[in-house]
Amino acid sequence: MSLGLLSLNEGPRKQGRFVLEILCLLPNFLPPIFILLSTLNIIEPFPMGVAGIVIVHTLMNFGLVAVLLAGIIENKMGGMVELAYVEGASRRYFLWKGLFPTLRKDFWLLGLFIFVVCFGSFAVPLIVGGGKGTTVEVLIYEKIRLSSDWGDAVLLAFLQSTFIFALSFIASRGKGSHSTRVANLSLIKSRSGVVVVAGLSFLYLFGYVQGFVSGLSMISTFYEVQSALFWNFLGSMALGLSVGLLCYLGLLAIAYCWPKAWFEKFLNGYVAPSTSLACFSLLILTPNESFYPFIKIPVALTLLSLNSLFRMGWDSELHALQSQMTVAYAMGASHKQIFKEILFPQISTRAGLLAGIASVWACGDFAVSRILAHRDLSIAMMTETLMSGYRLNQAIVLSSLIILSGLLCFTACVGGSRVLRRKFAP
Repeated sequence: MSLGLLSLNEGPRKQGRFVLEILCLLPNFLPPIFILLSTLNIIEPFPMGVAGIVIVHTLMNFGLVAVLLAGIIENKMGGMVELAYVEGASRRYFLWKGLFPTLRKDFWLLGLFIFVVCFGSFAVPLIVGGGKGTTVEVLIYEKIRLSSDWGDAVLLAFLQSTFIFALSFIASRGKGSHSTRVANLSLIKSRSGVVVVAGLSFLYLFGYVQGFVSGLSMISTFYEVQSALFWNFLGSMALGLSVGLLCYLGLLAIAYCWPKAWFEKFLNGYVAPSTSLACFSLLILTPNESFYPFIKIPVALTLLSLNSLFRMGWDSELHALQSQMTVAYAMGASHKQIFKEILFPQISTRAGLLAGIASVWACGDFAVSRILAHRDLSIAMMTETLMSGYRLNQAIVLSSLIILSGLLCFTACVGGSRVLRRKFAP
């Protein structure tokens, strides 16, 4: 698939590559509930357990791997591909003798990264594990929820966090490179890769659209719960905007503490706390009713999302401004002045964009909310309830409100960050 993306890197075809990359990344950046709904609707009967978890994670991450690998090949192998093409090497010979041996370490680190992401997953095993695919995260959840065994749960969470920290620290040591010019990649381009990307993208899009169309015939069943739909939509908006605001402040706090070598190493190695343990820790702090879930759920989602946002370009954004900070320090500027006059005007918009992504994730969350809420407080939770009752078509129709609330929250976060930049920037 990555070779298919590389076949669209010249002239007017670049627009087609941009569209395909969006389709590739969509399953990874949308809340997991959409891929779960689409997959469950297409594959009948769905294999619950480890096989089902693997299928869902593959559909979620295939596009991300293709895009990352295409970038690695383009930046690291462009000159070598061009030289092999001029020398008359065959495509198959170059792939086996040139590309795979050269990028062996990159393949290893990329695989390690995906392993870490899937190893710490909670939402997917919770829905499609079916009791047969109990992961460490689900086991922690069961230890606390079913047997109230906090000792074993804390020990499991500590071992899991240590293991993920070690692996993610290794995965973060891969160094990227940037090509200075566009190379001729005709030797390794593959039109069949475009077909594979389009086919898999069509698979999950068709599953969702087909379920949505089928569910429209049952829309009358929602008339009885109009009041619940209205209040849960407002609940989704409240959760999304709260998480967006907290993530925006969290990203600015990271920028304020920058640069510190130990802090960067920690952020590169740290993935996220155990979802189950973090949620249950917040659960016992205050009552699980009234307005308390609207405080605890955003805090939990921020803790779980912030490091992912850091890895989605926030670190490179701060590295790009490090030379300006060094000059400012040399000229006697204070840390507070540097943040206010140099960093904030340049990073506020990017922080708002990343916070908007986090707000979309929050609107589609059901796993964290299911632990910390005493009843359905959002559209995602209502959708998950319908999924559990095997009413998939109705759940898909209802999930369209998640998209609407996510778009509204995303727009509010991006627009708000721009307003703050203009208002407070000197």
